[in-house]
Amino acid sequence: MVMREQHVGNKNFIIQIKGLKIGKYEYDFPVDGAFFREFENTQILDASLDVKIILERGGGWMNLVSNIRGTVTVECDRCLDNLDLPVDFSANLAVKFAKSDEDPQSDEFLVVDPSDGELDLNQFIYDYVCVNLPLQRVHPEGGCNPQVIARLSGMEAENNIGQESGNEVNSPFGALGELLKNMK
Repeated sequence: MVMREQHVGNKNFIIQIKGLKIGKYEYDFPVDGAFFREFENTQILDASLDVKIILERGGGWMNLVSNIRGTVTVECDRCLDNLDLPVDFSANLAVKFAKSDEDPQSDEFLVVDPSDGELDLNQFIYDYVCVNLPLQRVHPEGGCNPQVIARLSGMEAENNIGQESGNEVNSPFGALGELLKNMK
């Protein structure tokens, strides 16, 4: 038998584990931009995600399978306009019940004290989403802000003209090159 639980609001990424009997449980969490704004230095401006967690509870362990789907909004690396990125991935988290001094933390599983009554998933959900974003976040070809692209093209052309005329003062590496020549 699978127990289902709906959560509304981002403060509820906490699963009550005290008293959970052996078996499977399902949790559904909506995630929006307010969740990501709670973290410092986040690159995620907005979000509309659905997080489904299937928790399987055993004797001294739990396994959580997270399915995260939806859209996040970040800045485009090229034009700095908002860019919506699709998110669709699964992640596993293994939890072992043990006193922290008995069993040290591991990269393979999370150690939780048996007396803890709840499991806070806020940091895990944040980390899972951030790690699964692409390294380069740019609009598809032709999708960037045309004014910014025109400005960047103009700056690049100015830089190329300065380099072609032999004037390395415009280049940040020009002064370093002169220093290297003087040192030899």
